[in-house]
Amino acid sequence: MKKTIKELIESVSGDIAFPKIAVKILKMFEDDNLSAYQLAKAMSVDPIIAAYVLKVSNSAFYNFANRVKNLSDAIALIGFEEVKKIVVMVSTKSVFSTADFFDDILWEHSLAVAIASSILNEKLRITDEGSGYIMGLLHDIGKTVFKRDDNERYTKILKESYEKGMPINRLEEDIYGYNHADVGSYLLDVWNFDQSVIDAVGFHHLSFINAKKEFLRGAALVNLSDFIINLMGIGKKTPQNDLSLMNTIPSAEFLGFYEDEPVKIVNSIYKKFSSLKETFE
Repeated sequence: MKKTIKELIESVSGDIAFPKIAVKILKMFEDDNLSAYQLAKAMSVDPIIAAYVLKVSNSAFYNFANRVKNLSDAIALIGFEEVKKIVVMVSTKSVFSTADFFDDILWEHSLAVAIASSILNEKLRITDEGSGYIMGLLHDIGKTVFKRDDNERYTKILKESYEKGMPINRLEEDIYGYNHADVGSYLLDVWNFDQSVIDAVGFHHLSFINAKKEFLRGAALVNLSDFIINLMGIGKKTPQNDLSLMNTIPSAEFLGFYEDEPVKIVNSIYKKFSSLKETFE
């Protein structure tokens, strides 16, 4: 008998959880009067999050002239939106375990899509910068649920998709009756994420042909970012040679996106991806 999405998530709830302190920190960003000191005080409770904020702020990703020595200074320098991204990234890094090859490429692909979503969002102004990044980072989190529930079975699906270039959401639907986008949106709802993030994850595999609903813009951002990262070959067996294809897909048309210099945007994504990936290794 097939599991429902609820049963699937409950079966891995002991292995996959979003830290309560991270939920508390993310809620703090809703306060317009939030100060760097208040945020630093809350973050200092979790030494891992605090350490990564300092590590990232001192990385080549930001390339500040002087070393940042305390949390308040780091937060003031990189800004609240960047801190929000780091909190989610650190909190979900353990969910994206690195037990095997497919875990590694799933994490790298998710990180790259997050960066692409953030860069494209600067051009398209769909949501705030931190949310755009989070949508991209978490778009495939449903895959981790499938893999934790039955590693052997799901690894076969991942391998088939990777080797043959088949859409993994279709393979999932054939076997489970739903796909990783459905699972991911359900999980993020359980974790009390913002509805815009839940929708972006849940609908990112729509065709977007003749799409008109405003709430689908976040999902289209993720769809386009995912497509670009696939063109680059991050998480895929082979990259595509024709980067201009990014201008032709329905999600690009829906968002009014057109890039005259596709190589330039790909280089920007890859530079930031390489720097951030190195920081989190």
